[in-house]
Amino acid sequence: MATVSPRTAEDILTRDGLFADSAAIEARNLARYRLGLSLLGARDSRHAPVLHALALAGDDQLLPVLVDPVLRNAFEDDTACLENGAFTASALGGYLADDAWQLPADGTGPCESLMRTPARPWPGNGAAWVWTGLRAPVSQQAMAERLRELCRNSFEPDSQTEPYDATPEMVEALRQGADLLTSLLPQIGPSVLRHVSLIGFSDGESADGPLQSLSGGDPLPSAILMSPGRLADPWTTAETLLHEAAHLKLFDVLRSCSLVEDGTAQVPIPWRQSSWSFIRVLVALHFYAHLTVFQSAARAAAPELIARYGPPPADEVIDEPTPGSPAAALGTHRTVLERLTYLAEQALSAGHGQVTPEGRRFVHWLLDGIEHCEPGVRSLVPVPPPATANPATANPSAEPPSADGVLVRNEPVLVRELPDQQQLLVLLPDQARFHWLDAHTWTVYALCEGVTPTSLAERYRRTVHGVMGEDAARTITSRCLDLLLAAGLVSWADGPGALGDTP
Repeated sequence: MATVSPRTAEDILTRDGLFADSAAIEARNLARYRLGLSLLGARDSRHAPVLHALALAGDDQLLPVLVDPVLRNAFEDDTACLENGAFTASALGGYLADDAWQLPADGTGPCESLMRTPARPWPGNGAAWVWTGLRAPVSQQAMAERLRELCRNSFEPDSQTEPYDATPEMVEALRQGADLLTSLLPQIGPSVLRHVSLIGFSDGESADGPLQSLSGGDPLPSAILMSPGRLADPWTTAETLLHEAAHLKLFDVLRSCSLVEDGTAQVPIPWRQSSWSFIRVLVALHFYAHLTVFQSAARAAAPELIARYGPPPADEVIDEPTPGSPAAALGTHRTVLERLTYLAEQALSAGHGQVTPEGRRFVHWLLDGIEHCEPGVRSLVPVPPPATANPATANPSAEPPSADGVLVRNEPVLVRELPDQQQLLVLLPDQARFHWLDAHTWTVYALCEGVTPTSLAERYRRTVHGVMGEDAARTITSRCLDLLLAAGLVSWADGPGALGDTP
């Protein structure tokens, strides 16, 4: 009989450099923030000094801005306006000009400093803070009103406009839930909690009915809103924190990788009356995978945990299928495992152009972890195993693109190197789009200095050293050139035999 090991599952679900390592995810987001600030400063002369100053600030100054709900929302709005050609002035620059980024000496963040009572429920696992009521000095009225607006927009019209002022008892219940989560899952718990900034409580109406809990995403970044009813017992609180914090972690992951190619394609969901996009499928799958590990660990909880927090729920807790849905009529998809395997199958069997190769690897990574809590789960997902991630073993018959002329890098560009992660972040100012290059594509990009494809493949083979045949080098450079040309990072120039063409 296969061994159930939540600890091994945790190892897998916190180890992947792209999807799981919170420190690496944070580093990529900081790099993206710095390049974005530099571009905003170049486009907005009025706020250029403060934008450029923040871009050059240390991580200890930049990170509180990155995770602040109002300022991060402003940054994302600014970059979206740049990308869509609708940029006039930086909203972020306007807040920064009010000295919002000059942080208090005690280390609190901009919006956090507006709270009446400081309250951090898990100070050892991140700088999250609780909504305890606004006190807005005249100099910070704009930020306070924007925070109210972002919270208000999370609810249905005419619902409660902002969170309750949390009491000390509510903060303590939240702390106990976080303590239980990190005790039960000592790797996953701290990893997800560090992606949370704001926690607020409300009984407002969400799009799906009375609020249980939600995570903000871009409209309310780094934030969790939950019903006070989720504080009824530590197990419910811990599961709620895992649920929404895992979503926030994945939102941060998605800033530096693409899991879905077609954002419009829809997937029927048997336990709902509506269909979901593929990105929502992967977000839900990500949570169900973590919930599976949580439930497995809860079943094996140590006696001292049960003595301290009480027994875990006797039965699996999961929301009911929507009335009128196929699952409600047939009595199916009422367990985490049923829903998880359905979502995994949909993602892995998606047609070409819907889920990216990285998205498929993401699904297989989750299944690798779940296998240690639900042995045999892969047999329930009838799809082929993942293709190898090593481009050197791909189809050796692939040829680099042929065209008259030579390949050159397009200029100007803004770049940020992350050598520890073997990634390069490139931003073309005229497109305002971020491009993440892996080690192979980064190397090919660096070699595009007036060379033909044939010469490029040979230079790549010499640059990477080691044993690599000509076919493998051609395969890699062909794949990388496809990406670089599509992104507009390189282009063709006239002049076969241009300077640098000879190997």
